[in-house]
Amino acid sequence: MPRPGFITQERELSSADVRFAFAQLRQRQEDPTWRFAQGHIEHVNGWLVSATTAEGLVGYGYVLTTPIGKPNPARTLAALKDSLSALKAQTLLETERMHRTLYEVCPEVAPVRAGIVGAVYDLIAKQHGVPLHQILGGAITRSALAARLLPIKAPVEMAQAASKLTAEGYRILKIKLSGEWDLDKQRVQAIRQAAGPAALLTVDANQAYETDSALELCRMLSSFGVSLIEQPVAASDWEGMARITRESSIPIEADESIAGSLANLLKLIELKAANSFNLKVPYFGGLRDTLQAARICQAAGKQCRVGAIFGPRLASAQAAHMASILPAPSLGVELAESEHILDDPFSGFDVHDGSITVCDAVGTGVDFNSSGPDQTSISWETTT
Repeated sequence: MPRPGFITQERELSSADVRFAFAQLRQRQEDPTWRFAQGHIEHVNGWLVSATTAEGLVGYGYVLTTPIGKPNPARTLAALKDSLSALKAQTLLETERMHRTLYEVCPEVAPVRAGIVGAVYDLIAKQHGVPLHQILGGAITRSALAARLLPIKAPVEMAQAASKLTAEGYRILKIKLSGEWDLDKQRVQAIRQAAGPAALLTVDANQAYETDSALELCRMLSSFGVSLIEQPVAASDWEGMARITRESSIPIEADESIAGSLANLLKLIELKAANSFNLKVPYFGGLRDTLQAARICQAAGKQCRVGAIFGPRLASAQAAHMASILPAPSLGVELAESEHILDDPFSGFDVHDGSITVCDAVGTGVDFNSSGPDQTSISWETTT
């Protein structure tokens, strides 16, 4: 039964009745020196997408353009405009048709598809007066442990950061490695001492090692109780990933090797090139396709985790709704990174004692406020 104040779905939700708009969002990092093996992230850049009905209901989505995957901002904006224009006069409840249209218009810029899908699904949930997870299938995991990332710094600084996070209640920490074997060893050792024996530690090399040195790394890390090693070698080195997976006593996780492709995921599973798979909503093109990837992992008996999203709380909250459809992962979800990103126009998705919880608020369950004290003005541009 729809909730009071919301519209019963008695007619089609046509894009002709929906006004799409987009706005650039630039957020500062709490730590402007935040670094991983492929570079540093001083600011987080993206686009907000809104879908507004004549009755005033608004769905929001987020398009990631942070240079993690080396995107082209101009190409992203052009793809966003073209994609929104292509949805005109479509029935948005026919989500399969919407996905097909977005693939045809925007096959190479998955974050654009993800942002539009997020906005439309948020709007559909709001029009029905239900939480987003019910549109996706219904939550079975209300709460999950949140893993926090530790960027590359000197060992003592990373240990201090680990102490702070564990004091805040986080039980899972992901350590970024640089590919410098001795330093990486010192980092993990210092963090283990600081976090204590009960903390679950994973590491992420972000392709920084070659196969032989990665195997040495695996042997060394086993003495520190590391639970998982993510993407130790180059994304294209599937043979190296398979060899490390065979020979390592620590489970190996693929991330960049997947490249947001269901075909790649299937091939990596076939090659036994990883024990676990890190699934990122922006790179798979949205909630539906990421959920499909998770179902593939389940069918193959492989672990998967919902990967980190750098951006506003909106994006993390939508990914959390999707994650709630799945069994709780033993190594948590990486959906707390919005905690260290400033200038966020959204509120209502927070971490408590190292855990995130999916609520039953309508839609994504976050509130939009562009006039907060730390938020610069957001200028919306409406599609024509």
